[in-house]
Amino acid sequence: MNAKKWTISFVIIILICLLFIMGTNFFVDPYGYFGSCKGENYTMDEEDYLREQKAEHIKYHGNEYDAFLVGGSKAGAIHSDKLSEIDGYKYYNCWLLSGNFEDYYTYCKYIINTAHPKKILLHISTSEIAQFDREAKGDIYEVPAVISGKSKVAEVTKFLFKNLSVSWDTITSKEESYPVQKTGERNLSKYYAFYQTHKDKNAYYDYLMKAQVDPYLPRLINGTKDKADLVNSNITYLKKIKQLCDKNQVELNVFLGSLFIGEMVGYEGNSFYNWLTQMVEITGGLWCFNNYNDLVYNPFNYYNARHYYYEMGDLMIERMSGKSTAYDDFGIYLTPDNIASEIATRRAKTEEIRQYYKKTGTIPLSDYEDASNITRNSPYLNQ
Repeated sequence: MNAKKWTISFVIIILICLLFIMGTNFFVDPYGYFGSCKGENYTMDEEDYLREQKAEHIKYHGNEYDAFLVGGSKAGAIHSDKLSEIDGYKYYNCWLLSGNFEDYYTYCKYIINTAHPKKILLHISTSEIAQFDREAKGDIYEVPAVISGKSKVAEVTKFLFKNLSVSWDTITSKEESYPVQKTGERNLSKYYAFYQTHKDKNAYYDYLMKAQVDPYLPRLINGTKDKADLVNSNITYLKKIKQLCDKNQVELNVFLGSLFIGEMVGYEGNSFYNWLTQMVEITGGLWCFNNYNDLVYNPFNYYNARHYYYEMGDLMIERMSGKSTAYDDFGIYLTPDNIASEIATRRAKTEEIRQYYKKTGTIPLSDYEDASNITRNSPYLNQ
């Protein structure tokens, strides 16, 4: 075989290999990227590229909704249909894995320009004060090209030529998938299934929460780090979101979601109080469910140290809609008039937790049978 034939054969082999890689990644679709066309792929779970699926869903179905919930992964536990109790609007839950304020602004802008909603409901997780840019965590955390305006061709090419090991892992994986719901909510079935068979407080906490909480607890003694740069970045984008909504006559409501006490104490400090004060000033008022109340001490209200169950999301909605509940200390509506007194209350409660931690080396937790466990009779435990 002469050199010319060798060259042609080599080129053909390379082309076959490339086609094999492209074909495998396209049909296996390990990130759910190619199946997200027109936003109708409802088999994707939190391990897939949901940011792309949600963007496509908004593009093709955004006019079916009156309002949108935007937030980080905590917001995934909020039922879209339940949100209508607040204002009668039909909602889509646009939660983002490890969302940050720049993401929130980018998606709010895209939603307003694409779906022309009446309202944006912005969910703050509080973890936004810990880290700003999270795209470096991996491909599924990136803003998709349909929103960012970057090259769609480059994005498609990137997913076509992903390492085949990812597709192979998808093919051979025996893990069950838990697809998100059509209206965007997170599927928490696997967490409720674990809960069903783990009702001992210590076993539940140790398995699901301890590893996440342990790094926070020393801050009760050492204090929290100064987060002025993160506070300024977050506030800059919150102002942009407010200006964007005002310009387009879109109602904006902001609220802070509930935090388990083990995560909550990791943020208490001057940076957080400054951040909270500025958010109240910008919005004129907001609901804060990241407050000291009986429910946050019960680990069974959370499926890990950083995320709450559906029942907590439902209760937040009931409080925001003005309904009377059995837990009226859950959440507080903050205004420029009461923010200072709330911060003083938080400082005092944090000091109580600090003294408890000094004596015991841990934090106070409520038991499964305690009245503060609002998930004990959850219908999801029997599914």
